[in-house]
Amino acid sequence: MSNPIARPDRGRAKAVLKEAEQLWGRLSGILTSRQTAREDVFRAARDKLHQSAMAELAKLDVDTLNAAKQGIRVSALRKAGVQNLGQLYGFSVGRITGIDGIGQQTALKIKAHVDAAYGAVRASCGVRIDMKVQTPDQDALLLGLFVLLRGEPMFSQAEYMLESCPAVPAAIKEASRTAKGLKWMFSLRGSKQASVNAFEYLAALVEGPFGQDARALITAYGGLTRPTKQAVYEDFSRNAAAYYALLERLKLAPATDTPASGLPQEIVSLIEQYPLDLRHLRATLRSYQTFGAKYVLQQKMALLGDEMGLGKTVQALAVIADLKARGHRHFLVVCPASVLVNWKREADKHTDLTSVVIHGHDKEDELAIWRDEVDIGITNYETVTRLAGQIDFPVSALVVDEAHFVKNPQAQRTAALLHVARQSGLVLYMTGTPLENRVDEMCFLMGCLRPDVADRVRSMKALSATAQFRQEIAPVYLRRLRADVLAELPDLIESADWLEPTNADLMAYSAAVSAGNFMAMRRIAWDVDPSQSSKAARLLELCQDAAEDGRKVIVFSFFLTTLNTVTALLGERAFGPISGAVSNEARQRLIDDFTAAPPGAVLVAQVQAGGVGLNIQAASMVIFCEPQIKPSLESQAISRAYRMGQVRDVQVHRLLCENTVDEHMMTILDAKQTEFDTYAEESAAGAASLENEATSAWVSEVIRQEQAKLSAGA
Repeated sequence: MSNPIARPDRGRAKAVLKEAEQLWGRLSGILTSRQTAREDVFRAARDKLHQSAMAELAKLDVDTLNAAKQGIRVSALRKAGVQNLGQLYGFSVGRITGIDGIGQQTALKIKAHVDAAYGAVRASCGVRIDMKVQTPDQDALLLGLFVLLRGEPMFSQAEYMLESCPAVPAAIKEASRTAKGLKWMFSLRGSKQASVNAFEYLAALVEGPFGQDARALITAYGGLTRPTKQAVYEDFSRNAAAYYALLERLKLAPATDTPASGLPQEIVSLIEQYPLDLRHLRATLRSYQTFGAKYVLQQKMALLGDEMGLGKTVQALAVIADLKARGHRHFLVVCPASVLVNWKREADKHTDLTSVVIHGHDKEDELAIWRDEVDIGITNYETVTRLAGQIDFPVSALVVDEAHFVKNPQAQRTAALLHVARQSGLVLYMTGTPLENRVDEMCFLMGCLRPDVADRVRSMKALSATAQFRQEIAPVYLRRLRADVLAELPDLIESADWLEPTNADLMAYSAAVSAGNFMAMRRIAWDVDPSQSSKAARLLELCQDAAEDGRKVIVFSFFLTTLNTVTALLGERAFGPISGAVSNEARQRLIDDFTAAPPGAVLVAQVQAGGVGLNIQAASMVIFCEPQIKPSLESQAISRAYRMGQVRDVQVHRLLCENTVDEHMMTILDAKQTEFDTYAEESAAGAASLENEATSAWVSEVIRQEQAKLSAGA
């Protein structure tokens, strides 16, 4: 007689079955919630689109009904109190016919016209998220997008876990008899064995790594789906590009011009067919950025001239990521010294590739590290001029940022870059400076990439504004404008310009740290000769870029000594400085003179004086010389230019030195983001006096940390 089948402990069997059912159900629920979130997004988007369309219809006077001379009696509508198409939308034919003087045929015409206008307006609206006007439908939309974006890794993990154990539902059913007395008792031996096997399979899952991972995932996802409204808006404010990229994929983003920017169809077709591989890229690309990366990869030699603020850097990193995925290595970025740190940070943030900055005393060693170990080398024009001869090995991609710096064919830096380009399989020049009105400069840059195209267009310089000229340069030059491809974004573009301090900067900073002088520490890079200051160099670059882009600038600092330095540095371009000692009348005269001045003018102001009560719509670039202690100060200062009447996007640059007090300041300000967010009223913390802030415990702690760092490096 065979031995009886040993039945598992009934209590344990019940616990395992319950846990297995719950884990499977909740993992399945995570996947289901992805679809629920998508439905929530579409439902909220429909409501928001309807409201936007109705707002636009309300702007259309009833006179538009007679634009096609259909003989509609608009006067009868006005007499009934109907002034615009928004009031008519939703009216049935019968209700329109009820208006005195409107017959059946006329009512049909009106109904058809209003419905068509609504459809056209709604199709052109797209979903726009307004941080200043928060409505229930927008709240629901952002929550759904938040869940979809932040939950995507969790959805993928849940899907993988469910697919890796497809037998769980059947095993739960099979193992159920181990927890039931009578059912076990009257089961056949084979059924009992199958039930025990199923139980052991489930127990191994729920009590092992699978169960641990599932419980952790369920807990994490539970936290994700219950954010505060403020947390969702804060996440959007920091990651708007990812939100709009998702809206774009869902076909809910506002309509924009084609990312191809008027290229010939045969080139567009080739580019769109390119199979972009972004496994090494962490960023979410917009459609125009995807097209830009494909354009560069397809054309091999390209000049990307997208307007400032469209993410040329991330497009270049997408190109590098694709090449890396195809087995290539050795990627070199050449840029101005002032943005070396930014390039390093962007590469680390947006890719999983390794990178090294090749610059300074150790440049030869860093070049060897790039050659032997690292994916991306990042260097500046001066260094590449010195090291070009040592780059005698194949380079998969050469990226030249701010390419207008190499417009002089006689310059050593130009010769050095051409040498490296000859080693490179792909060359990308990038510049946000418009080149269409500088045909000689454009032709030279194109000649470095595609001499055949440059030769053809040199003879067409007089036709540079024509479609024929654009067609000729299409194989090498791609430029998109912000208004064409980012119609949905708010007109405020903020940038943290991280800089590597010069030796002079560091010497003055070390003295301030040793003395425990917090205010002197905050003046990092401004208490030195401007010719040796990293921040002064970057400020001059930005002001030059602004002048070339037809912009005016406001420069803010807390410190009058810094503003005096800036004013002397800029010479005749500078207006001010505006400080507390300047009378209201004198301030207004300065602003009037600044407004009347040509592009490139710079208004210099103390943030606590120039940040309140002034209207300076003439400026569309704001530069902060150092982080401010009160976030509300920065917000108020930005609002001087970013206000009603402003017709251009406003660019905000914060000049910051790496590994200094600036990093502490930005960390502290980020921690206060919720209190000082642009969509909230000024908080009590924001109203605290500068004196109190500057003597608070965190200032002492920052000084202590910087002194410890200085001692450790001594």
